[in-house]
Amino acid sequence: MQSIALQKQAFQKYEANQWFARNKALLNTFKGETDIVSSIITQYRINPIRILEIGSSAGYRLNYLKSLFPSALVVGIDPSTDAVQEGTKLYPNIELHVATADDLSIFEDGFFDLVIIGFVFYVIDRSLLLKVVGEIDRVLGDKGLLINTDFFSEKAIKNKYQHISEFEAFSFKQRYENIFLASEIYHLIHKASFSHNDLLHNATDDYFNKCSTTVLKKDVSAAYK
Repeated sequence: MQSIALQKQAFQKYEANQWFARNKALLNTFKGETDIVSSIITQYRINPIRILEIGSSAGYRLNYLKSLFPSALVVGIDPSTDAVQEGTKLYPNIELHVATADDLSIFEDGFFDLVIIGFVFYVIDRSLLLKVVGEIDRVLGDKGLLINTDFFSEKAIKNKYQHISEFEAFSFKQRYENIFLASEIYHLIHKASFSHNDLLHNATDDYFNKCSTTVLKKDVSAAYK
């Protein structure tokens, strides 16, 4: 069995471009008006100045957010070179980079006031998990917001990742917001669950097919009175 520490390399080699190929239809079907993350930004009247999306694919969500906030700096990172190349051609008003969440060194400390991360934490090497958390915290400024979408879980679960056959890779479901909340520096603003199948809000006990989106606010002064 391959070491789990090599999962990052496995995903970069076998899955990053393949994921984009499987989901390329989103370039034509994505609708910002019904997108869960974009809707939350609108509902909470968030007016970001610098936005980072981790796992941005070709940047279709970022392109929509740029239309809502034309003066904002809109940046995305993704491990797929194919996605970044495609998005750079399609959306010249946004900035895309080939990168992974454990190394955000191209960005300054506290640079962003909104960080979006979607379906990334569950495939991160466990040896890199806290490094990713630290990098996100480093680039998100005080009073900034973190929006994370991932698989809902009532407990920590490890599953074999089905889309990679060349390497034994895993997915990990857990409440990732709790890592940030435990610091007492982040505060829960919003959490909602929805079905992975139809993207509708879901109150059933079908935890396996459920996802959730959380909004956390980084606020050091609120944490320490």
